Amino acid sequence: MSNNFQPTGVNSSGLTALIQNLGRDCTPTQFLREFVKNAFEARQRAGGVGRVEVDFNDSLHASTSHYKISFTDSGDGMTAGQMVSLLNNLSATGSTNHHRNYGVGAKISALTRNHEGILYESWRDGGGHAVVIRYNSDEGVYGLQGVVQSSGLTEYAPKIPLNKKPKIITKHGTRVTLLGMLPDQDTMLPPEGVGGIRESWIIRYLNTRFFKVPECVDLFARIGYYREISDKKHNHLLRVYGQKSVLDGKAENFGEVQVTGAKVYWWIMPEAADGHGRELVKGHSALLNEDEIFDISDARSNRLAYFGVIFGRDRVVIYVEPENVVQNTSRTGLVRPDGSPLKWDVWQDEFRQNMPPVLRQFLDKLINDNSKDSHADSIRERLKSLKELFRISRYRRSSKGALRANPDFEVPLGTAHSTEGNQGSINGAGGTGVQSGALATSLLSELVDDESGVPADLVSPDPFPKLSWLEETESLRDRAAEYLPSDNQIVANKNFLGLTDLISYFSKNHHDTPELLPVIEDVVKEAFEQVLIESVAGALSLRNRQHWNLDDFDRAISREALTTVVMQRYWMCSHIRRTLGSKIKGFNELVIQPQEAA
Repeated sequence: MSNNFQPTGVNSSGLTALIQNLGRDCTPTQFLREFVKNAFEARQRAGGVGRVEVDFNDSLHASTSHYKISFTDSGDGMTAGQMVSLLNNLSATGSTNHHRNYGVGAKISALTRNHEGILYESWRDGGGHAVVIRYNSDEGVYGLQGVVQSSGLTEYAPKIPLNKKPKIITKHGTRVTLLGMLPDQDTMLPPEGVGGIRESWIIRYLNTRFFKVPECVDLFARIGYYREISDKKHNHLLRVYGQKSVLDGKAENFGEVQVTGAKVYWWIMPEAADGHGRELVKGHSALLNEDEIFDISDARSNRLAYFGVIFGRDRVVIYVEPENVVQNTSRTGLVRPDGSPLKWDVWQDEFRQNMPPVLRQFLDKLINDNSKDSHADSIRERLKSLKELFRISRYRRSSKGALRANPDFEVPLGTAHSTEGNQGSINGAGGTGVQSGALATSLLSELVDDESGVPADLVSPDPFPKLSWLEETESLRDRAAEYLPSDNQIVANKNFLGLTDLISYFSKNHHDTPELLPVIEDVVKEAFEQVLIESVAGALSLRNRQHWNLDDFDRAISREALTTVVMQRYWMCSHIRRTLGSKIKGFNELVIQPQEAA
């Protein structure tokens, strides 16, 4: 080695700081993925079909009465020498086989949350040894805990008595147990801030993390661990098959669509709850890679809408399995090897264009059912006389366009600066840059010379969005409405309290004339629609102005902003009262005026 070169070194304190910093980047449940994945890979190396269990360590519970979560596999196991060399080395992988990962992922995700230690018990060729890695608070470092033998020597991998071996392990296998931050801590409980009940949170996590369980593995996890062991109905090991099995087994219909650089899987889930009263899987979207699930986005996100699922987002599940991606360092997401963004806009456009007929029919029926009570067409017709006050761009990007437009102002709706914020990138980078829908394809600002412009077509965009009413769902919880730029569509919440309060206010003196109640509800809803459509149209006309950036626009059309605009009361009540007065004779005399109520 050259005399003027000094290898980089990390002392014990530096390594501790590194572990703690990396540990903070791991989600509270990341350790579950890491140890289960390790167990899968140990089983794959062993060959044949074997078992993996996520359970409490029954040996520890028998001696201490404490519940400590453990991960047991009937895989290839480790020798005492391998355990000492691999487990006390942060970056050790055990061999050139990339599956051998008792290294960074498992240690980093668990060490900072288990200062009492991580107990590794492993059997190879019938013999077993144990190793504990823990945090030494006196020294401020992580390392192996030794045991002083009768000879006075310290043993770091003592032998394990035969009666301590788990039942599923014969000659080979490993059990890893997390001891927690305190000796009496119950590590079977869900980590702080993690949803789900202690009864079944582990099962829920495994089914939402793993799309499929390897064919060589029978995976089981404990439910009801804290109940009497004799209560086999409520305390037992339950087979885990993965999310694909759950979705396929419960779905009304499902399939897949090939798009550029990815495969898109879709499911239509049943409505409400199953026959046993358990909630079914709700609509969501996610990414797939190597049979693992990433980046789950629920119905409150706009992502499903960009795939064409405007209504029914509580019932449709879409997973995208991209090609040429890798998992990020913390294994919480997917990235492209070159760092470029994922092609969400391409996948969404192509899926919409090639949507399976059965899914399209399902969505069309929902649209028709939810559009019957909307006044949007009449409101849009009414606003046409004011169209010049709602100006938006007249150009769209087109590879065959005869015109040249300024690319700097091309910001397709539904891309990076949509309300979801992760749908692609500005100016078409990383995707087509064009979404389907009238407005989404009409947002170039002005013509320029041939050298600096991009091909474009002249279009006649509709500045007024469509509107449909929907029962309150996850996406509209306590919100009046949301705007979906990719379809120029407003989805309004017919159960929004601000709406139902006004209907009740104007209906309270008419309970003896029930035939008037539908008229009152219709007028109130039309007033809401008028405000929502004008507000969105106004925001669209401001979008490309000099002092309005895309973040400003996103805030202006957010669910919260649209909720705020319909909460005006003086104008709304005055307008509704006038309209009802013209429709119902003597109505104004029967309504309690605000000053009278005081």
